[in-house]
Amino acid sequence: MKRVPFTILTGWLGAGKTTALNRMLAAQHGRKLAVLVNELGRISIDTQLIVGRGGDVLELAGGCVCCKVDIKNDLWDGIGDIVARSSPDAVVLETTGIAEPAAILDGLVRVPEAVRDRIVPAGVICVVDAETGASALEKRDEARAQAVAADRVLLSKLDVASAEAVRRTHALLDELAPGAERASFPAGDAGARAMTAWVVEPRALRAWTMRAHADDHDHHDHHAHHHHQLVAVAFADDAPLLGERVLAVIEGLGERLVRAKGFVHLAGDARRGFVERAGLRTELRHEGAWGAAPPRTELVLIGEDLDEAALHRALWACRAGS
Repeated sequence: MKRVPFTILTGWLGAGKTTALNRMLAAQHGRKLAVLVNELGRISIDTQLIVGRGGDVLELAGGCVCCKVDIKNDLWDGIGDIVARSSPDAVVLETTGIAEPAAILDGLVRVPEAVRDRIVPAGVICVVDAETGASALEKRDEARAQAVAADRVLLSKLDVASAEAVRRTHALLDELAPGAERASFPAGDAGARAMTAWVVEPRALRAWTMRAHADDHDHHDHHAHHHHQLVAVAFADDAPLLGERVLAVIEGLGERLVRAKGFVHLAGDARRGFVERAGLRTELRHEGAWGAAPPRTELVLIGEDLDEAALHRALWACRAGS
Protein backbone atom coordinates (compact mmCIF):
# COMPACT_ATOMS: atom_id res chain seq x y z
CA MET A 1 0.00 0.00 0.00
CA LYS A 2 1.32 3.41 -0.96
CA ARG A 3 2.02 5.64 2.03
CA VAL A 4 0.90 9.23 1.56
CA PRO A 5 3.19 12.10 2.73
CA PHE A 6 1.62 14.10 5.57
CA THR A 7 2.92 17.66 6.03
CA ILE A 8 2.09 20.07 8.85
CA LEU A 9 1.84 23.71 7.72
CA THR A 10 2.12 26.03 10.69
CA GLY A 11 2.83 29.71 11.34
CA TRP A 12 1.68 32.64 13.40
CA LEU A 13 -1.63 34.40 12.77
CA GLY A 14 -1.63 36.18 9.41
CA ALA A 15 1.71 34.76 8.30
CA GLY A 16 0.35 33.60 4.95
CA LYS A 17 -0.56 29.92 5.41
CA THR A 18 -3.87 30.22 3.58
CA THR A 19 -2.25 32.11 0.71
CA ALA A 20 0.29 29.31 0.36
CA LEU A 21 -2.47 26.68 0.36
CA ASN A 22 -4.47 28.52 -2.30
CA ARG A 23 -1.38 28.77 -4.50
CA MET A 24 -0.80 25.04 -4.23
CA LEU A 25 -4.41 24.13 -4.95
CA ALA A 26 -4.58 26.37 -8.01
CA ALA A 27 -1.22 25.37 -9.51
CA GLN A 28 -0.96 23.07 -12.51
CA HIS A 29 1.26 20.46 -10.87
CA GLY A 30 -0.72 17.28 -11.53
CA ARG A 31 -0.78 16.23 -7.87
CA LYS A 32 -3.93 15.23 -6.01
CA LEU A 33 -3.76 17.11 -2.72
CA ALA A 34 -5.86 16.72 0.39
CA VAL A 35 -5.86 19.86 2.54
CA LEU A 36 -7.16 19.73 6.11
CA VAL A 37 -8.14 23.01 7.80
CA ASN A 38 -10.00 24.11 10.90
CA GLU A 39 -12.31 26.56 9.14
CA LEU A 40 -13.23 26.07 5.51
CA GLY A 41 -14.99 29.43 5.38
CA ARG A 42 -11.75 31.39 5.48
CA ILE A 43 -10.12 29.48 2.63
CA SER A 44 -10.77 31.66 -0.42
CA ILE A 45 -10.66 28.85 -2.96
CA ASP A 46 -11.47 30.02 -6.48
CA THR A 47 -15.00 28.95 -7.45
CA GLN A 48 -13.58 27.44 -10.64
CA LEU A 49 -11.70 24.91 -8.49
CA ILE A 50 -14.80 23.72 -6.59
CA VAL A 51 -16.59 20.87 -8.35
CA GLY A 52 -18.73 19.58 -5.48
CA ARG A 53 -19.69 20.04 -1.85
CA GLY A 54 -20.48 17.44 0.77
CA GLY A 55 -20.82 18.46 4.39
CA ASP A 56 -17.44 19.76 5.51
CA VAL A 57 -15.68 18.58 2.37
CA LEU A 58 -15.03 20.51 -0.83
CA GLU A 59 -14.26 18.39 -3.89
CA LEU A 60 -11.77 20.34 -5.98
CA ALA A 61 -10.58 20.19 -9.55
CA GLY A 62 -7.78 17.74 -10.24
CA GLY A 63 -9.07 15.27 -7.64
CA CYS A 64 -8.02 17.49 -4.74
CA VAL A 65 -10.04 17.74 -1.55
CA CYS A 66 -10.35 20.44 1.11
CA CYS A 67 -11.76 19.17 4.39
CA LYS A 68 -12.69 20.74 7.72
CA VAL A 69 -11.27 18.86 10.68
CA ASP A 70 -11.09 19.26 14.47
CA ILE A 71 -7.41 18.86 15.28
CA LYS A 72 -8.02 17.95 18.93
CA ASN A 73 -10.75 15.37 18.40
CA ASP A 74 -10.85 13.82 14.97
CA LEU A 75 -7.59 14.65 13.21
CA TRP A 76 -6.38 11.10 12.67
CA ASP A 77 -9.81 9.75 11.75
CA GLY A 78 -10.14 12.69 9.37
CA ILE A 79 -6.84 11.84 7.71
CA GLY A 80 -7.88 8.20 7.37
CA ASP A 81 -11.23 9.17 5.85
CA ILE A 82 -9.74 11.64 3.39
CA VAL A 83 -7.06 9.20 2.23
CA ALA A 84 -9.68 6.51 1.68
CA ARG A 85 -12.05 8.93 -0.04
CA SER A 86 -9.76 10.46 -2.65
CA SER A 87 -6.44 8.54 -2.64
CA PRO A 88 -4.42 11.80 -2.64
CA ASP A 89 -0.75 12.07 -3.48
CA ALA A 90 -0.15 14.13 -0.33
CA VAL A 91 -1.98 15.44 2.74
CA VAL A 92 -1.33 18.95 4.13
CA LEU A 93 -2.66 20.02 7.52
CA GLU A 94 -2.95 23.76 8.12
CA THR A 95 -2.84 24.39 11.86
CA THR A 96 -4.43 27.35 13.59
CA GLY A 97 -2.17 30.35 14.03
CA ILE A 98 -1.63 29.62 17.72
CA ALA A 99 -1.15 25.85 17.47
CA GLU A 100 2.06 24.24 18.62
CA PRO A 101 3.07 21.59 16.06
CA ALA A 102 5.07 19.62 18.63
CA ALA A 103 1.80 18.59 20.29
CA ILE A 104 0.50 17.31 16.95
CA LEU A 105 3.78 15.46 16.36
CA ASP A 106 3.43 13.82 19.76
CA GLY A 107 0.02 12.59 18.62
CA LEU A 108 1.58 10.69 15.74
CA VAL A 109 2.53 7.90 18.12
CA ARG A 110 -1.18 7.41 18.88
CA VAL A 111 -2.30 7.18 15.27
CA PRO A 112 -4.51 4.11 14.69
CA GLU A 113 -2.70 1.38 12.80
CA ALA A 114 -5.12 1.62 9.89
CA VAL A 115 -4.11 5.26 9.42
CA ARG A 116 -0.43 4.80 10.31
CA ASP A 117 -0.05 2.34 7.47
CA ARG A 118 -1.40 4.92 5.03
CA ILE A 119 0.65 8.02 5.84
CA VAL A 120 4.30 8.92 6.27
CA PRO A 121 5.18 12.09 8.23
CA ALA A 122 6.72 14.51 5.74
CA GLY A 123 7.81 17.28 8.09
CA VAL A 124 6.78 20.61 9.55
CA ILE A 125 6.81 23.82 7.52
CA CYS A 126 6.51 27.13 9.32
CA VAL A 127 5.32 30.16 7.34
CA VAL A 128 7.00 33.32 8.64
CA ASP A 129 5.88 36.80 7.62
CA ALA A 130 9.07 38.66 6.75
CA GLU A 131 7.38 42.02 7.33
CA THR A 132 6.07 41.53 10.89
CA GLY A 133 7.26 38.04 11.79
CA ALA A 134 10.21 39.27 13.85
CA SER A 135 7.85 40.92 16.32
CA ALA A 136 5.82 37.72 16.72
CA LEU A 137 8.97 35.64 17.18
CA GLU A 138 10.19 38.04 19.85
CA LYS A 139 6.91 38.35 21.78
CA ARG A 140 4.96 35.10 21.30
CA ASP A 141 5.97 31.76 22.79
CA GLU A 142 3.71 29.96 20.31
CA ALA A 143 5.38 31.61 17.31
CA ARG A 144 8.80 30.62 18.62
CA ALA A 145 7.65 27.05 19.24
CA GLN A 146 6.41 26.83 15.66
CA ALA A 147 9.78 27.94 14.30
CA VAL A 148 11.72 25.61 16.59
CA ALA A 149 9.65 22.59 15.51
CA ALA A 150 10.00 23.31 11.78
CA ASP A 151 12.40 21.55 9.47
CA ARG A 152 11.57 24.12 6.77
CA VAL A 153 10.68 27.84 6.91
CA LEU A 154 8.63 29.46 4.16
CA LEU A 155 9.28 33.22 4.12
CA SER A 156 6.28 35.25 2.97
CA LYS A 157 5.71 38.90 2.04
CA LEU A 158 9.32 39.47 1.04
CA ASP A 159 8.08 41.76 -1.74
CA VAL A 160 6.62 44.24 0.76
CA ALA A 161 8.96 43.82 3.73
CA SER A 162 11.68 46.39 4.26
CA ALA A 163 15.29 45.26 4.11
CA GLU A 164 15.67 45.91 7.85
CA ALA A 165 12.57 43.83 8.68
CA VAL A 166 13.88 40.93 6.61
CA ARG A 167 17.26 41.17 8.34
CA ARG A 168 15.60 41.02 11.78
CA THR A 169 13.56 37.99 10.74
CA HIS A 170 16.60 36.13 9.43
CA ALA A 171 18.58 36.96 12.57
CA LEU A 172 15.89 35.51 14.83
CA LEU A 173 15.59 32.40 12.67
CA ASP A 174 19.37 32.01 12.93
CA GLU A 175 18.82 31.62 16.69
CA LEU A 176 15.57 29.65 16.77
CA ALA A 177 15.86 27.36 13.75
CA PRO A 178 19.43 27.36 12.45
CA GLY A 179 19.01 23.91 10.91
CA ALA A 180 15.74 24.62 9.12
CA GLU A 181 15.92 25.26 5.38
CA ARG A 182 14.61 28.70 4.42
CA ALA A 183 12.82 29.18 1.13
CA SER A 184 10.61 31.50 -0.84
CA PHE A 185 8.99 31.12 -4.23
CA PRO A 186 8.27 33.74 -6.90
CA ALA A 187 4.77 34.56 -8.09
CA GLY A 188 3.32 32.61 -10.98
CA ASP A 189 2.48 28.99 -11.71
CA ALA A 190 6.10 27.86 -11.97
CA GLY A 191 6.80 29.18 -8.47
CA ALA A 192 3.62 27.56 -7.13
CA ARG A 193 4.56 24.21 -8.66
CA ALA A 194 8.02 24.39 -7.12
CA MET A 195 6.52 25.31 -3.74
CA THR A 196 4.06 22.40 -3.87
CA ALA A 197 6.82 19.89 -4.58
CA TRP A 198 8.86 21.34 -1.71
CA VAL A 199 5.96 21.29 0.77
CA VAL A 200 5.02 17.66 0.19
CA GLU A 201 8.58 16.30 -0.02
CA PRO A 202 9.17 13.96 2.95
CA ARG A 203 11.81 15.25 5.36
CA ALA A 204 13.13 14.20 8.75
CA LEU A 205 11.00 15.73 11.49
CA ARG A 206 13.15 18.34 13.21
CA ALA A 207 11.34 18.05 16.56
CA TRP A 208 11.84 14.30 16.62
CA THR A 209 15.38 14.58 15.31
CA MET A 210 16.37 16.83 18.20
CA ARG A 211 14.90 14.39 20.71
CA ALA A 212 16.61 11.39 19.16
CA HIS A 213 19.93 13.11 18.46
CA ALA A 214 21.73 11.45 21.35
CA ASP A 215 20.76 8.01 20.04
CA ASP A 216 21.66 8.71 16.45
CA HIS A 217 25.03 10.47 16.66
CA ASP A 218 27.00 7.27 16.12
CA HIS A 219 25.38 6.77 12.72
CA HIS A 220 26.24 10.11 11.15
CA ASP A 221 29.51 8.97 9.59
CA HIS A 222 27.73 6.29 7.57
CA HIS A 223 26.08 8.98 5.47
CA ALA A 224 29.26 10.77 4.46
CA HIS A 225 29.62 10.08 0.75
CA HIS A 226 30.79 12.38 -2.02
CA HIS A 227 30.23 11.87 -5.72
CA HIS A 228 32.54 14.74 -6.70
CA GLN A 229 30.27 15.60 -9.62
CA LEU A 230 30.75 19.23 -10.63
CA VAL A 231 27.48 21.03 -11.32
CA ALA A 232 26.90 24.57 -12.63
CA VAL A 233 23.82 26.38 -11.30
CA ALA A 234 22.57 29.62 -12.85
CA PHE A 235 20.30 32.00 -10.93
CA ALA A 236 18.59 35.15 -12.18
CA ASP A 237 16.12 37.40 -10.35
CA ASP A 238 14.80 40.93 -10.86
CA ALA A 239 13.84 41.38 -7.18
CA PRO A 240 16.26 43.13 -4.81
CA LEU A 241 18.21 40.81 -2.50
CA LEU A 242 19.94 41.22 0.85
CA GLY A 243 23.65 41.05 0.12
CA GLU A 244 24.63 39.50 3.45
CA ARG A 245 22.06 36.72 3.04
CA VAL A 246 23.34 35.95 -0.45
CA LEU A 247 26.82 35.66 1.04
CA ALA A 248 25.46 33.39 3.79
CA VAL A 249 23.92 31.06 1.19
CA ILE A 250 27.15 30.92 -0.81
CA GLU A 251 29.39 30.47 2.22
CA GLY A 252 27.03 27.80 3.57
CA LEU A 253 28.03 25.55 0.68
CA GLY A 254 31.51 25.30 2.20
CA GLU A 255 34.21 23.42 0.33
CA ARG A 256 31.69 21.93 -2.09
CA LEU A 257 31.54 25.27 -3.90
CA VAL A 258 34.41 25.70 -6.33
CA ARG A 259 33.47 28.99 -7.98
CA ALA A 260 30.76 31.64 -7.84
CA LYS A 261 30.51 34.85 -9.77
CA GLY A 262 27.89 37.36 -10.81
CA PHE A 263 26.03 40.61 -10.29
CA VAL A 264 23.59 41.19 -7.43
CA HIS A 265 20.64 43.60 -7.29
CA LEU A 266 21.11 44.82 -3.71
CA ALA A 267 18.12 45.89 -1.62
CA GLY A 268 18.28 49.55 -0.64
CA ASP A 269 21.43 50.19 -2.68
CA ALA A 270 21.52 51.83 -6.09
CA ARG A 271 25.01 50.49 -6.77
CA ARG A 272 25.63 47.31 -8.72
CA GLY A 273 26.78 44.49 -6.47
CA PHE A 274 29.32 41.94 -7.62
CA VAL A 275 29.83 38.68 -5.73
CA GLU A 276 32.74 36.32 -6.31
CA ARG A 277 33.92 33.12 -4.71
CA ALA A 278 37.48 32.02 -5.48
CA GLY A 279 39.03 29.31 -3.35
CA LEU A 280 37.52 29.63 0.13
CA ARG A 281 37.13 33.41 0.01
CA THR A 282 33.80 34.99 -0.86
CA GLU A 283 33.60 38.70 -1.58
CA LEU A 284 30.73 41.08 -2.25
CA ARG A 285 31.77 44.48 -3.59
CA HIS A 286 30.19 47.43 -5.36
CA GLU A 287 30.94 48.17 -8.99
CA GLY A 288 29.38 51.53 -9.72
CA ALA A 289 25.95 52.23 -11.18
CA TRP A 290 23.80 49.80 -13.14
CA GLY A 291 23.64 51.94 -16.23
CA ALA A 292 20.79 51.85 -18.73
CA ALA A 293 19.72 48.27 -18.04
CA PRO A 294 17.43 47.67 -15.04
CA PRO A 295 19.05 46.04 -11.99
CA ARG A 296 19.03 42.24 -12.16
CA THR A 297 20.79 39.53 -10.20
CA GLU A 298 22.63 37.06 -12.41
CA LEU A 299 24.80 34.45 -10.68
CA VAL A 300 26.59 31.27 -11.67
CA LEU A 301 27.72 28.79 -9.01
CA ILE A 302 29.92 25.78 -9.75
CA GLY A 303 30.50 23.05 -7.21
CA GLU A 304 30.21 19.42 -6.22
CA ASP A 305 26.71 17.91 -6.25
CA LEU A 306 24.94 21.27 -6.02
CA ASP A 307 21.14 21.06 -5.73
CA GLU A 308 19.80 23.61 -8.20
CA ALA A 309 16.26 23.69 -6.82
CA ALA A 310 17.48 24.08 -3.23
CA LEU A 311 19.83 26.91 -4.21
CA HIS A 312 17.05 28.74 -6.02
CA ARG A 313 14.78 28.43 -2.96
CA ALA A 314 17.52 29.71 -0.67
CA LEU A 315 18.34 32.68 -2.92
CA TRP A 316 14.67 33.59 -3.37
CA ALA A 317 14.52 33.71 0.44
CA CYS A 318 17.10 36.55 0.28
CA ARG A 319 14.55 38.87 -1.30
CA ALA A 320 13.51 42.13 0.37
CA GLY A 321 11.52 45.20 -0.55
CA SER A 322 13.46 47.88 -2.40
